[in-house]
Amino acid sequence: MLRPLLVVWGLFFPSLARAASPPSTLLSSTLREADDYYVGRSKSENVRKGLALLRQAVARNSKDYEAWWRISEFTCFIARRTDGREKLRLLDEAIQAGKMAVALRPDRAEGHFWLGANYGLSAEERGLLAGLRLVDVVRSEMEAVIRLDPEYEEAAGCRVMARVYYRAPFFKGGDKRRSVELLQQCLRRYPNNSLTMLYLADSLLAVGRRAEARQQLEKILRLCPDPLYAPELAENQTEARDRLQEKFRTGK
Repeated sequence: MLRPLLVVWGLFFPSLARAASPPSTLLSSTLREADDYYVGRSKSENVRKGLALLRQAVARNSKDYEAWWRISEFTCFIARRTDGREKLRLLDEAIQAGKMAVALRPDRAEGHFWLGANYGLSAEERGLLAGLRLVDVVRSEMEAVIRLDPEYEEAAGCRVMARVYYRAPFFKGGDKRRSVELLQQCLRRYPNNSLTMLYLADSLLAVGRRAEARQQLEKILRLCPDPLYAPELAENQTEARDRLQEKFRTGK
């Protein structure tokens, strides 16, 4: 089946809440207001309001790195909840914003991460050949994230790299056992990250370790909500229930 290869890209994002900028970064009032809107992202109109502010920021200053990578992230969030041509248009915008961020600050992780993530989601929408072509692009961006800030978004670079190993075909470097190893490393650093648990469950199932996979899925359902990550945890708990029902004929 072709679809599972491409699903990797769409799963980059569900449990990512906004990471703060480095302490040394002085954010403008506009960016702080945009971040406040993103905290309320359970309502998509809040993300749109924040995005409008960010677009104003780059209209005033086209070299505003902090605004560009946020545009890439916020637009990604909206695109995931949009269909058809509008989704593709939003993804193109998100990719261009990510490119701007990387060009301005190649030494920062945020731009690389959201550029790679949006390339991945675009590949899912555009089909198999695009997905295969972009495996190396996404991998390269995540390697940059790991090199520049291995702890970004609770080891998001490592987590996505593991997912690439899980989904990519062998001739593009796929390796499900390596995926398990990387995800276990991520969990040792961030033991309550629900998306890492979800990915690990998938990888464990792929290598025949069903009991351990079920354990990870059940752990997700027992996690207590964090106010900053509540929308993402709810999504991942839904995914965990679906997998328990599909793979083990059970659910909670």
